[in-house]
Amino acid sequence: MDENILNLFSESEIIRKIQVKLPKLFQIAELESQRAGRVGMEVGSIRERVIVSLLIYKFGEENVETEIPITEPEVDVKLFGNPISIKTKSGSGSGVKLIWTVDAQNALEFQNKYIPSCDMIYVQIIWGNSGGVFYFPLDVQLEVFNTIGRENYIKLPSPGTNPRGVEMFSIAT
Repeated sequence: MDENILNLFSESEIIRKIQVKLPKLFQIAELESQRAGRVGMEVGSIRERVIVSLLIYKFGEENVETEIPITEPEVDVKLFGNPISIKTKSGSGSGVKLIWTVDAQNALEFQNKYIPSCDMIYVQIIWGNSGGVFYFPLDVQLEVFNTIGRENYIKLPSPGTNPRGVEMFSIAT
């Protein structure tokens, strides 16, 4: 499977299309998800659909499974049957959301139980600067998770704040 997805990072035509089109599509996603001048958390779902569309374009609809149950906690898409989590982010601020929750108890339970369970595509757009599309196979994530430890991988929300989720520390990416 790794060979297939690595084509996204080696074929010059695909790289060019990603460099030209992805920032524009992410900008549209941000505009579509704005409320009162602020980008809503639903922007992640829109960006995710953009990445899934890229996978369908590159690998064909028959190789990309998008009918993933909403109850599936980490998997967003399957490529050639391989589960993948899609994480996106604009800017260079805090870490990437692993789950969305405002409940402190749910966040703590998540921290105590979470272990990466599938490959990850991580896309970061830094407006006016640079960003990137990154692929993290499960074995690499597990190696980082085991090396730095759960407490340095998973960042719980600060008490008394409303960050809307549990993040992965930037050191893990």
